[in-house]
Amino acid sequence: MMTKNKIGLVLMLFLCLKSFSQTEDFQYRRTLENVSETWHKIILPEDSFDKFNPDFSDVRIFGNNKTETPYILKTASDRISETAIQFKTINVSNKNADYFYTFELLQAKEINQIKLGFEQENFDWKLDLEASNNQTEWFLIQKDYRILSIKNSQTDYKFTQVDFPDSKYKFYRIKIKASEQPKLTEAKIWEQQKEEGSFKIATIKTLKKTIDAKKKTSVIEVELAHKVPVSSIKINIGTTFDYYRPVTIEILRDSVKIEDKWHYNYDILTQGTLSSLEKKGFSTDNTLAKKLRITIENNNNQPLDIQGVEVKNAIYFLIARFTEKGNYSLFYGNKKAEKPQYDIENFEENIPKNPSVITVSKEERNPEFKTETKSPLFENKIWLWILMGIIIVALAFYSLKMLRE
Repeated sequence: MMTKNKIGLVLMLFLCLKSFSQTEDFQYRRTLENVSETWHKIILPEDSFDKFNPDFSDVRIFGNNKTETPYILKTASDRISETAIQFKTINVSNKNADYFYTFELLQAKEINQIKLGFEQENFDWKLDLEASNNQTEWFLIQKDYRILSIKNSQTDYKFTQVDFPDSKYKFYRIKIKASEQPKLTEAKIWEQQKEEGSFKIATIKTLKKTIDAKKKTSVIEVELAHKVPVSSIKINIGTTFDYYRPVTIEILRDSVKIEDKWHYNYDILTQGTLSSLEKKGFSTDNTLAKKLRITIENNNNQPLDIQGVEVKNAIYFLIARFTEKGNYSLFYGNKKAEKPQYDIENFEENIPKNPSVITVSKEERNPEFKTETKSPLFENKIWLWILMGIIIVALAFYSLKMLRE
């Protein structure tokens, strides 16, 4: 007889074996070329994203002895940090239609952004930004910089952020040209630092533009050559007049064919306002997508001259540790795979900053991949005998019960 401890040990070993990833669980593989050092960087090929799980949980590296190689998944996205700078307002005044607000920084810091808030909900003003170290000699930083707020039944849009090159002065003065007193409710001064990431311009396979006069919208349907992690979307507009249009950007979730007609289901990726004042595009969270739908709300306005769309995708890469010499391959294409957990994630500071990059071969079908086939329940004789046993026990139980009554 096996003891409880032995039975528990057997069960644990069984579960471990079941959960251990084997190469035959993955549909695709790519050979890693020139593995020569302990640490290497592997850039994930763009044409592989179609087969990856959305959370990259199926990505594995195996050696020729089928030992799993640990890695850290990274992306080269922009890194933006903002530091609030302490200041005090020392002067609020006006001269004719010019309104002045002077700020004194409480610490010697470089700044490049001032965010303003006003009580008014509808305005269109221009401002000058000046700086000084002694309030006697002033230097012009921004001239005729436009700030705007529109709030009505169709639009709720604000652009009151003043961006400018890095500056280091003690005093900053904003002069707003307006027909009424701007009621400044808040001001925030920031030092914004941006570390540029690495991106690729995604290849667009097809782009279709339509105007729906009934719904008063312009719709852009974009199909990319490959499914990629979308980082930003920029809509290029040729219109020369000012515009502020609500925009919804969606990604295709799935499609269903009903009565010889395809029906497409979309999920919202991001929403915002397409404005002549802001032309940076719309940032997203590196969501895997191949088909996009962009809807611009025109309301009663003339449709915009849409000249094109630019989609940027993040570059994903692995930092992997190779402890033995040998042949290694990248495997993927396993819908049931769970995200791996490796010790190296807790010791990232010990990983070299710039490991050498190794290339990957073309994708090939994994010849070891085994398609799981399940037989119907009653084709399995063991299940059939178990079911018959349960029926016999149940009949015997109820027969005895009836005899006793």
